[in-house]
Amino acid sequence: LRSPAFFKAEYDAVVLPNLITTREAYFRVRRPGRGVALTRAKRAAVWDVVEAYRARARVDGTVDFGEAATIAAVHLRRVAQERAEWLADHVLVDEGQDLTPAHWLLLRSLAGEHDNDLFIAEDSHQRIYGQHVRLSQFGIAIVGRSRRLTLNYRTTAQNLGYAVGVLSGGAYVDLEEILEKSGGYRSARSGPTPRLLPCGSLSEELDAAAKLVGEWIGQVDAPETVAVLVRDRFQRDRLVAGLAERGVGVRAVDREQITPGQPVVMTMHRAKGTEFAKVLLFDVSEDSVPAALRDEKYDETAWSDAMLRERSLVYVAATRARDELAVSWHGKPSGLLALHVTV
Repeated sequence: LRSPAFFKAEYDAVVLPNLITTREAYFRVRRPGRGVALTRAKRAAVWDVVEAYRARARVDGTVDFGEAATIAAVHLRRVAQERAEWLADHVLVDEGQDLTPAHWLLLRSLAGEHDNDLFIAEDSHQRIYGQHVRLSQFGIAIVGRSRRLTLNYRTTAQNLGYAVGVLSGGAYVDLEEILEKSGGYRSARSGPTPRLLPCGSLSEELDAAAKLVGEWIGQVDAPETVAVLVRDRFQRDRLVAGLAERGVGVRAVDREQITPGQPVVMTMHRAKGTEFAKVLLFDVSEDSVPAALRDEKYDETAWSDAMLRERSLVYVAATRARDELAVSWHGKPSGLLALHVTV
């Protein structure tokens, strides 16, 4: 009960999807998959925090994103009951693995249950936000109705093989509650073997990055198709400064769009949904990846899930490379790369 991550997960996974508005309802609700057992006294302590949070929000006149989606879901259901019709006939859902329970409530409330009501595209290996969700609890039945896609059109067979190798240390479950296979994927393209760049120090790694980015700039028509990906914003800003000191100009990208003219540096999270001709994963070192997620250690299940997301994050970052991939670190490599220091 001292972990903010616990409260956020409890609110998102239990309170909102069950439409809980009273202390008594929270005392009665089931909490499957939450890991941490709560006595009545502990539930009372949790609800005190929920009430304080909601009281503050009422004063400020705000709702968070999960609350907004839940309110919208309830409204849509009421409208459907009153008018005997749903807002949508069919709903197409992309990146399903990263949606929260509130999102699924909203999606289920958009269309009634019939053939082809919801079409969901998801890749459990790319789940880098939130915890695993069971769709059955939201009235979304997909068991026996899914199809696995195995042909990758973006990246080369060599880059794909390296990225899939990162996943080998984790066990993934898809939205159908079936263990997800990490093998069997293939690529329509071939290319060079990913480069691994072990370095003795950060300065040496910056030298290696400057040399490689400079080399790549000379091989592409558009410099912005070269990207360097890092774990967090601190590393991004440090890298931009370090490359500038070595005569290599790059552009840090956060919320803004990628513009022509310079190679880009961004976090692995920001890189989701993008692709580049050449990608360097920088500082995938023991002290950098996985990140220090102490707040997730309130429960063994939560910690294991957080580590799965970190592994998925490296996988997502590696698959941003269409043609060429490189991975660098200084000191000891990340444990997520322990089995892949040679290719």
